Amino acid sequence: MIIKKILISLVVFTSLSLFFFITDYREKINNAEITRQQLSILEILDLFINTDERLAQLLAKGNNKAWLHLAKLHGDYNANTAYQLAEYFRREKQITSAELWYRVAIRQQHVVSRIALANIYFNQQQYADIKPLLLPIVDNDNALAMLYKVALYQGELAFIAKHKNRLAQGGNMGLYNELEQFSVFNESEKQTKSEEKFEYTIEHNIEHNIKKNIKKNSACSVDVQLFATSLKGLRHGQQLMSAFEHHKLAKYICLRIPKYISAEAINCLHGVSENISCNTSVWITRNDINTRYLGVIVEQGGANVDHGIMYIDQDDNLDVLIHELSHFIGFVDEYPLPKQHQKCQQVQQSPFAHNLVVLPDFYQGEREKLRASILSQVPWRNLIKHSTPILSKYKQGWTLATPVTYQKEIGLFTTASCNKQRKTQAFKPLASRTKLEYFELYFPEIYLNIIELAPTIFLMPNYHFNLKRDLAH
Repeated sequence: MIIKKILISLVVFTSLSLFFFITDYREKINNAEITRQQLSILEILDLFINTDERLAQLLAKGNNKAWLHLAKLHGDYNANTAYQLAEYFRREKQITSAELWYRVAIRQQHVVSRIALANIYFNQQQYADIKPLLLPIVDNDNALAMLYKVALYQGELAFIAKHKNRLAQGGNMGLYNELEQFSVFNESEKQTKSEEKFEYTIEHNIEHNIKKNIKKNSACSVDVQLFATSLKGLRHGQQLMSAFEHHKLAKYICLRIPKYISAEAINCLHGVSENISCNTSVWITRNDINTRYLGVIVEQGGANVDHGIMYIDQDDNLDVLIHELSHFIGFVDEYPLPKQHQKCQQVQQSPFAHNLVVLPDFYQGEREKLRASILSQVPWRNLIKHSTPILSKYKQGWTLATPVTYQKEIGLFTTASCNKQRKTQAFKPLASRTKLEYFELYFPEIYLNIIELAPTIFLMPNYHFNLKRDLAH
């Protein structure tokens, strides 16, 4: 009987001691004071709640400090907790800490952490670090999709071809269809021609090709085949296409579904803040182009049009696209052009653009005869009212420009286009600023009316011009 009482007393004492011990350690957890050794002991002794449940309770209570402290202890040997820590630091934009905990989870065979870390590397353009992470789990749909994004950036056509059938299965059918629509799998991209054969084709078939293209796509004055160097660029190009369809310039310009071209193939040499400038010889190898112009969407750089090729970056919006496309059909920038720009070197001998003329700003002679002579050089002369003056009395002659009192009319208004070249002055139809000066402004209805007067008279040279010029160099 005595022994039984002793045993009961021992059990009660031990239970109370264990209760106070566990309560004390739980308090340490809540205060973010528990050590790694104490946590190990608690996990052995506390049979009613595990560390995962404690972490969930801390989050539910909003005790982030305690959760973070406990998670760091637990994450060293628990992959899910390590992943949750990495996600926490990612949301807090503490990327270095996030990467560290993703790697801790990966060492514990956590597949999702591989993909999450690969996403960080992708955003940081650390493409070389992604393949070692994801190739071991290439059968994972998300991993395969990321590897395809990297392959597109790096021009790895062998990988793209090798895993094509795998991509078409499972959860990546949508991506597969996208890439097929963008001609990523098109074998014709790999076909090449010699430069000699190409030059012969250009010299003998250039006019035939232009006429064929315009006839084939007769709904528009010009066609533009878009290309992009990444999946983001391809998708962006398609979005721009859809948005552009609702713009009034779409009556004259048709955009074609973007096709893939690798960044390595076009070998762009510009800096981030410089105008985009890329190698044109790559277009020799393409036999899938039947448009007059090309539009190339690259990762970064300044938008511009170089004769038959338009360059924009994958973050440029519709305003930028419209501005650049307008150059193809004969509109010139209304902001200061480079000092060496060809059109600002001397007074024009004949009209060269829908919206710009470069003419002397001082004349002598009979006003009406001068007016008739000047307007013969102005493409929008038929839209200028006879009552709208273009000449004003100045000393012993006349100065060219419509007076500011007629600023709501169509006339000849000075523009900044040739301001860097003091010996010439440029004039435009409207006094107001337009999209040709600032991307964000409107494209005037009057400019559309001017196009109607002669839609194809001031077209840029087709992209073959670029090829012949660069081959000559």
